[in-house]
Amino acid sequence: MKLILRNGGIFLGIWTAVMIVYMLSFTLKNGFPGFEYLWKFTVLPGLVLAFIAMSGTVMQKYIPVKKGINWLVLLLLLTMDQAVKIYLFSIEWQTLSIPLIEPVFYLEPTQNTLGSYLWVLLNLKKGSHLLNILLFIVIGFLFVEIWRFYTRRKRNSFWINGFIHLFLAGLFANIIDNAYWGGSLDYITIRPFYTFDLKDMYITMCELFLLTELIDNKILMRLIKMPKDESKALNRDFFGFVKNDLRSLTSFRKKNDGE
Repeated sequence: MKLILRNGGIFLGIWTAVMIVYMLSFTLKNGFPGFEYLWKFTVLPGLVLAFIAMSGTVMQKYIPVKKGINWLVLLLLLTMDQAVKIYLFSIEWQTLSIPLIEPVFYLEPTQNTLGSYLWVLLNLKKGSHLLNILLFIVIGFLFVEIWRFYTRRKRNSFWINGFIHLFLAGLFANIIDNAYWGGSLDYITIRPFYTFDLKDMYITMCELFLLTELIDNKILMRLIKMPKDESKALNRDFFGFVKNDLRSLTSFRKKNDGE
């Protein structure tokens, strides 16, 4: 029970802390929006996340974690994200404005034609979808390598396994959005801050899953207290691991080209 409450508290606490930062920035500019808005904006979604964390903590005792990627789970997550967008693109989504939980959450689709929040943060009016795809591929390869390196040296737990599936679902959805839709169609608006979609929820969840794994396995404290020599050795091992994977991929490609 202690672990269940702890993990629920982690998810709830992090969401609430981030939302309070948003709230403070808004309050300084526009004034306090009221307590009804405050609890629906911070506590309500946080409780949903806490429920997911607590359920996951219980489930990890009964669901065996297999090695590698479960492609059926990944396909299901990706299909859920794309199915919503296929439906919205089939109707007049530009005119939709449906209250979900007033006065905070609304169904208000908007398309980010820049394809990435990187270009939004850089205040650019035009982004490169090809560059986005290449960037996502590089980031995806790096995180997959870190995950494989970690699970081979440490452990393959419910949290780290969930992390990689949620991360890849968000990554592939981003690539499809850029390659096929011409940008991400976000549809859930948190007024007056931002609009997000299911893949953004995947990315948020994968970050919380990763943090839970780091806390469970006490990785953060180990990294902080790790001697420099041991840290350098760990980095060498990781880069050697990546080199071996790249060589394997190159050999596999050459073999197929030869055939």
